[in-house]
Amino acid sequence: MTDSLDDQGGDGAGDGTPDGTVSAGESGPDPVIGAGLALLGILLMGLGGARDAHYVFNVGVLTAVLGAGTFVLFVALSAMRSRQGPSDGGQPG
Repeated sequence: MTDSLDDQGGDGAGDGTPDGTVSAGESGPDPVIGAGLALLGILLMGLGGARDAHYVFNVGVLTAVLGAGTFVLFVALSAMRSRQGPSDGGQPG
């Protein structure tokens, strides 16, 4: 049975820790880093394409692809970490 809003007290308690905070080790890496890199790459692609600067465009493509890969990796790591659960460490048995 899960906590209702009244049981949580509105201060974020009830999310697995006594004080309502989530430790950095439990949350996993932040996918917004990869999204920001991809957005930066798209910006570089636009600037390089507008100026006929092919090397800038190519660097933008590389940055966007690496950012997208980082985003997917971080989302997968976060999903795996949240699926393990804090108490059992992910080990069966």
